[in-house]
Amino acid sequence: MNTRFINLSAKKKIKQKYFWLLILFIVLIFYVVPKSNARNPSPAELESIQKETKEVFENFLQLWQEERYFELYKFGKKHSTEQLTIEEFATRMVELDWVPLGLAPEHEPQISYRYKTFLYVKASIVFQHKNYSDLQFKKQHFFLIMKEKGEWRFDLIQMIRSPFYSSLR
Repeated sequence: MNTRFINLSAKKKIKQKYFWLLILFIVLIFYVVPKSNARNPSPAELESIQKETKEVFENFLQLWQEERYFELYKFGKKHSTEQLTIEEFATRMVELDWVPLGLAPEHEPQISYRYKTFLYVKASIVFQHKNYSDLQFKKQHFFLIMKEKGEWRFDLIQMIRSPFYSSLR
């Protein structure tokens, strides 16, 4: 009987070792082995996102150049539209002394991907004074763009502080 007890004890120890090896294996699978990163888009998805945001950014910049602020307000993200009414936004934009003349020709806008619904557009914009058209300067801006309800949206707070404000990167 004594030998049988020793065999059961040895079997129990072996089972415990296998149990801990199984736990270790599971931990390795979930934490150490590189996961397929679902957050990173495929090259085709990334190209599509960049094309779409570039088009939206160009439309946004065109409205800003033409000083069509009520239409520009529709590009505002939810957080911005909760802080500013459309009238406040348009009034603040009209009060600004500088308007964008366009993109600097030597610098193409660059899209910095963060997530499928969150990215930055780095653009070098030429600003012109509203009253003195000979006063111009170039400034590099980082525009935070977020996708809300299927549409790309901009930070309107950044807009009312332009050209001397740029969102933190």
